[in-house]
Amino acid sequence: MAAEHDLLAAILDPESVYPWQPLAPEAEHYLASLETEFDTLAEDDLSPAIAAGWQTLAAQINTQMNAATVTQPAGGLGLSAAGSVLDQLRQFQGRLPGELLQSLASSATTLARSGQPLIDQLVQCASDILPAWNVDDLAVLARPLAYSLRDGRGEILELNLRAIPANTWDSLSDLEQARLTLTIASVALKAAKTDASAGDAPSAD
Repeated sequence: MAAEHDLLAAILDPESVYPWQPLAPEAEHYLASLETEFDTLAEDDLSPAIAAGWQTLAAQINTQMNAATVTQPAGGLGLSAAGSVLDQLRQFQGRLPGELLQSLASSATTLARSGQPLIDQLVQCASDILPAWNVDDLAVLARPLAYSLRDGRGEILELNLRAIPANTWDSLSDLEQARLTLTIASVALKAAKTDASAGDAPSAD
């Protein structure tokens, strides 16, 4: 709203702060006055002026970044929750590129409280990384993992990991990539749900 008010004030103000069209004839006086002011600054005075301007800008940027950091995303899960999930996925660093692990951690954190069925959550996590895959095909591969998440049994996860070659991501077949992505997504969702449950637990105070 503040930006809208400033824009409206600038439009309605008969004395513009700066010319909207610098090439217009009426802007010549304004630009000439700026150039004169700049020329009057001694070289020794110029560096402190630039430094002071940069410090002001840097302070404003830091304020905005800090505000963005504390902002909670949808579902009440903070950035720290996604970071906690990502920590659980570090064990797969050699099997999945870092940016894909981050994507899985972020998706799982968002979906943890979505209320969607587990199989849909798994498919959504994988779809973000494997957009070329058909959702129904991913659902077929995800079904056993969804059962294991629901029942708390880890055998399916272990079997999946053992069945997929421990090779680099690019060397895996499309099917192996899909199975690995869904397997890691199940780990991410389990970690996200654990964090969400801990966050919902009543305080001891």
